[in-house]
Amino acid sequence: MRNWPQTVPGASFRGFPFEVEREGGGGAGRFVAVHTYAGAETHDTEDTGRKPHRFRVTAYIVGDDADDAADRFIAECSAGGIGDLILPVTAPQRVRCCECSWNSDKTQQGKVALDLEFVEAGGVGDGSGSGYPAIPIGDRLAADALDTLAGVVSDAINAFVPDPVAGFLPPF
Repeated sequence: MRNWPQTVPGASFRGFPFEVEREGGGGAGRFVAVHTYAGAETHDTEDTGRKPHRFRVTAYIVGDDADDAADRFIAECSAGGIGDLILPVTAPQRVRCCECSWNSDKTQQGKVALDLEFVEAGGVGDGSGSGYPAIPIGDRLAADALDTLAGVVSDAINAFVPDPVAGFLPPF
């Protein structure tokens, strides 16, 4: 028989510990594009990839300094970037925090309840979770085209400007 208290890890996000009342997930499945056709009695579907896994956690921080600790935890959840999420049942994940709301109850002083939502970090295949570059590909292509255009315009202008060394205009 499994000894749950000794085999289940404590919960933490970016190394900041918290207690878990409930954990769950969502987002399993696929993105599916449905293509309909005018006048047709049928359709097509297209698998466009796996949905990112999401993790929902009902948690709390308890202790004499629960209010200060909760403030630090909320600040950690609000910080950008990826962090390690350790939960009692779910395997460790690299995630981003999407939601962190809190509440406290007058009858449970020294306890701050937290509702948390995380999404797996993902990435472009390198595992960093950094995602695509900040400049969209279309903008990069347009910038390259403008750089090329600037060179063409400069060459055209130089063809009509007097040669400062020879002191004459080139023939037309």
